[in-house]
Amino acid sequence: MTNLEYNLDTKPRIFVSYASADEAVARAIVDGLRSRNLDVWDDYELYPGGHWAESIRVAVSASAYLLVLLSKHSVNFHWLSNETEAVLKELQSRDITFLPVLLKDCDIPLSLASYQWFDMRSGIEENLEKLANALISTQKIDFEKLSPQTFEQLVVDLLQKLGFVNLQSESKQSDSGIDAVVEFRQKDPFGAETREVYAVEMKFYRHSRADLRTLSQLVSYVKNDPKINKALLVTNGKLTSVALDWVSNAPKVIGIPIRVVDGTELKRLLLQNTDLVSKYFSASMGHA
Repeated sequence: MTNLEYNLDTKPRIFVSYASADEAVARAIVDGLRSRNLDVWDDYELYPGGHWAESIRVAVSASAYLLVLLSKHSVNFHWLSNETEAVLKELQSRDITFLPVLLKDCDIPLSLASYQWFDMRSGIEENLEKLANALISTQKIDFEKLSPQTFEQLVVDLLQKLGFVNLQSESKQSDSGIDAVVEFRQKDPFGAETREVYAVEMKFYRHSRADLRTLSQLVSYVKNDPKINKALLVTNGKLTSVALDWVSNAPKVIGIPIRVVDGTELKRLLLQNTDLVSKYFSASMGHA
């Protein structure tokens, strides 16, 4: 059995959406994934002016992944930007992993700006194998196999992969509500380095969701430390609806931006870092 073969009964369905102008490229991707033994939904097109949001809801109901192919053709449709946010919230509630796939340079809609995309700009053929392997690899992800300590180490490794530095662990003996302080450095348009400092809370749940108490502790820590200007919550689960609303309003109400990476988004980030999937979810680890 090759690394691209696995039990047909466990194959997740992959739903691919694209603009009709990208049909030739989309067909190459769909056929390429199918040839690698992946269950890809039949070629579905995004039509301008159509009921895209409702069509997506119906079609992905039996899917595990939604791939949206991004190009100047798809992002220029005003309805893509207008309806995407509502659709993404629904996908999140259904535990469907959303993955934007960048075909060509284009202006990414604001509703997708915070998502890491899978880059296929260098060519379809040279990236198909990588995409197929990533989709297959992430089927191994089962957070229930991890202990809380192993989950935290997974998050630390992932943050390092994403470019965060100075991972400073925090003691919880004082019930501070955070696990680490991290920095993210980048260049501004003028070449000067900017620093964003995050207080990070990592929450591992088996039967519950992150609630307002968790978020309040995190925000309280940020407020009391002038070095820190942002908050980051990483969890294997989901937020309660009340907590989600609170996070959305946090920047304007309390002046502190809060970034939440829940279980669905965490899977998507791991899809781009399959070495971590192998490290933490191999059958030999036995983290039950």
